Amino acid sequence: MEEYILENNLKLIYKHTDSELSSICVALNAGAGVENEKYGVAHATEHMVYKGTKNRSEKQINEDLSNIFGFNNAMTNYPYVIYYGTLLKDDLKKGIELLSDIVLNPTFSEEGFKEEMDVIKEELKEWDEELEQYCEDKLFLNCFSNRRIKYPIIGTKESVDSIALKHIKEFYQKYYFPENTSIVIISSMDFHKVKEIVCEYFEEWKALYDKREQRYKLNSVNIGYELPRAEVYNDKREGIKTCKVEIVCPINTLNEKEMKCLRIFNQYFGEGINSVLYDTLRTQNGLIYDVITKIANENYIKLYKITFSTGKENVNKAIALVKDCIENLHLSRLQVDKKQIEQLIKSFKLKRLFREEQSIILAKELATYDCMFDDYKIYINETNELDLLTSEMIFEVGIRVLNNLTIQIIGIE
Repeated sequence: MEEYILENNLKLIYKHTDSELSSICVALNAGAGVENEKYGVAHATEHMVYKGTKNRSEKQINEDLSNIFGFNNAMTNYPYVIYYGTLLKDDLKKGIELLSDIVLNPTFSEEGFKEEMDVIKEELKEWDEELEQYCEDKLFLNCFSNRRIKYPIIGTKESVDSIALKHIKEFYQKYYFPENTSIVIISSMDFHKVKEIVCEYFEEWKALYDKREQRYKLNSVNIGYELPRAEVYNDKREGIKTCKVEIVCPINTLNEKEMKCLRIFNQYFGEGINSVLYDTLRTQNGLIYDVITKIANENYIKLYKITFSTGKENVNKAIALVKDCIENLHLSRLQVDKKQIEQLIKSFKLKRLFREEQSIILAKELATYDCMFDDYKIYINETNELDLLTSEMIFEVGIRVLNNLTIQIIGIE
């Protein structure tokens, strides 16, 4: 792994691979979390940079993306926006030039704005058609008063309707600048050649106004985390055949070591068909098809999530069983020996290595961690020194995290 800080303070992170494929991820601390009243402007800005640049029309951008990349995409999350893709090593310079043009040189035309806002309004109509997304949106709306995640990344109908082109330009000027950007490139091309190319296309990029007195590169330390209200929320939705349940717990106070404990605990409690939750809810009781747990450690989110679907008649029983599993953790930790902990650690490492076989996944993780925490090594270190964790440490963190549950139920109308 190599890194280099350009003269304009943009950070380049490089990892060598033997593959003929190269992956690029450009991450900016310009996600929905930094928005104030114009919810959805970060997402709208992500859309608008593709509508034309000083060098390319929208049609030319689309043609070049198709011709150069085997895969490419952009995504706005609460803590970041990313522009990323995979391509042949021989096309790496073309890909870097293209992404630099898109991110650095948007023209933000009035015509393109009207077209894209119509697209976003259609996207908003379809945003929560998936029941899981609808459930989480309802949960966040119900359990928070002031946090940005109370509202969807895409915004609300009212906020999207209120966005003008000037708001997008202002957002771009405020958050799209070199010091707010991390670029990860995974390639077999020599690092010094990669550095030369990145410098060629990104080093002349300057902030659009002086930020010496006011920096917008944020980290976990200066983000406020309102705690979710530990209540049960029950909402209805027409046209569904099964009920959806999501349970969340805050994890914003955990340090790096405690986060390692939680990741290993999750292997025991909720990850896969050998987990406590799966065994209890499906194998022993047949109440669910699957249960999904997720550690959302991203800035602005910081939640441990449990999600499952079940029949209307089984909702209360399923939730009671989840609570029983939590209640029994004090006893369970006495029965988990060192060998089982070693197996949980092995399972965690194996799953991570399997995901990282796709270089674009690794590029995305490194770039977003560097963007969020100003240090991509935090991601790498998550698999280090796991053998130092004891059963007592792992279960202490798990029990503490699961102490306060916020529960959202989406029931059948």
